[in-house]
Amino acid sequence: MVEALLAAQRELAEKPVAWVLERLDRVAQRWLDHADPIRREAEGRLASETGLAPTMLRLGLDQMIRRMQGIPELLDQDLGSRAALDELVRRAPGVRSQAWGPGLLVCIFAGNVPGIPAFDMAMGLALKSAVLCRPASGEPVFAELFARSVGEVDELLGRCLAVQRWGYDETWPYEQAGAVVAYGSDESVAAVRRLVPAHVRFVGHGHKLSFAVVARESATAQTARLLALDVAMYDQQGCLSPHMAFVERGGALSPAAFAQVCGNALAGLEAEMPRAKLTQAEAMALRTARDEAEFAADALHASQGDLAWTVVHSEAPAFLPSPLNRLLRTYAVDDLEQVTAVVKPYAAYLQTVGVAGPGQRMGALAGALGRLGASRLCPVGQMQEPGALWRHDGGLTAGALVRWIDMEVTE
Repeated sequence: MVEALLAAQRELAEKPVAWVLERLDRVAQRWLDHADPIRREAEGRLASETGLAPTMLRLGLDQMIRRMQGIPELLDQDLGSRAALDELVRRAPGVRSQAWGPGLLVCIFAGNVPGIPAFDMAMGLALKSAVLCRPASGEPVFAELFARSVGEVDELLGRCLAVQRWGYDETWPYEQAGAVVAYGSDESVAAVRRLVPAHVRFVGHGHKLSFAVVARESATAQTARLLALDVAMYDQQGCLSPHMAFVERGGALSPAAFAQVCGNALAGLEAEMPRAKLTQAEAMALRTARDEAEFAADALHASQGDLAWTVVHSEAPAFLPSPLNRLLRTYAVDDLEQVTAVVKPYAAYLQTVGVAGPGQRMGALAGALGRLGASRLCPVGQMQEPGALWRHDGGLTAGALVRWIDMEVTE
C-alpha cells in the first residue's frame, strides 16, 4: 500500500499546485451539494453510525467543507505564497525559497466529530503529498467516503489517498512517512508519538477544553441562544465545545437569568436536533453531575424525565469540566479579569474561547488568554466553525508539514 501511495505521489509532485487546488474545489462543491449522491450517502451512514441528529450532521458537514475551501489562503499565509510549492519564490532581499510537502502524510483521526478528516486529507494533497488515514473505530465512514469522492473527481488524486485501520503497536505506516498528524486523548497521541521515527515530523492534537466568556454588554437572550447552539453541536464531544461560560454581572440578564435562558434554548434545540443515545457510562456521569448540583450549585436547570440537557449555575466562579452530552456550567463573575485567574491553572488544556462583548474589551481578554495558551477567540455561536486560517493549538498548519530550501542570490 505505501509503495503504491508513494508511486502516485511522485506523479502528483509534477503537477502545479493550482491544478491540485482546482480539483479539490470540485470535490468541495460536490460535498456542499446536498443532492449529490455521495453527500446523501454520508449523511445517512453517519446518522446511523454516530447517532447524531441529521440536522446537526448537515450543518456540521457544511462547516467542515467550507473550512477545507480555505486551504489556498492558508497556503499563502503559512508559506508566504502557494507558488512556493512549485518553484523558488522571493522570500526576502537576496533569498529565494521553495517548499516541499511531506511526501507521505499519515493521519490518525479521532471519532468524536464527523467530517474532520476532510481538512487534513485535502491539506496533504494540496502539499502534493500522498495521505494514509487511520479512521476512528467509532466513526469509520467519512474518511472512506471522502477518499472515494476525490477519486471520482480525479483518478491521480484518488490514488494518493488510502484509508485503513492498523494496530496502535504497528510501525509500518510511519517508516516512510514525512509527517504524522494524530488526534485523540493525550495517552493515545503519546502512544503514536513513541512509534514515529525521530526524523519524521509529528503534530499531535491531544486533550483540550473550550469555554465561553460573556461581557455584561452582551448578556442577552440572543447570546444565550447562540451559546446553546455551540453546546448542542456534536453533543459537546469536540475540543471546540464549550464546557462552561463565565457571565459578567451587570448586564440586561443576570448570570442566573442567562443560565435559565440557555436551558430554554437547549430545550428548543432538543426538538430540532435531539441528542444522541447515551452509553451507560455517559448516563451515569450526567446523573452524578446533576445530583452534585442539587447540593452544591446555586441553580439547576434540566430536562424533565430524561438527560437531554442540563445547565448548572454557580455564583462563585470555578473551572470544572463538563461530563459532556449537553451539560453546560455557568459562572457569575464581577469582572472579566477574574476569568484569567480562574482558568490559569488549566492553561495547558485551553483551546477555543467563545466571546460576546465589545471589541476593545475582548481584545484585552485575548491578550491575557493568549499568554496562558488559548489558541482561538471567536464570537459565541461560531465556536464549532473554525476557519482554515486558525492555527490549531497555536501552531502552524501547512507550515508545520513542509520543509524548505533557501537559495541566497545577489540582487
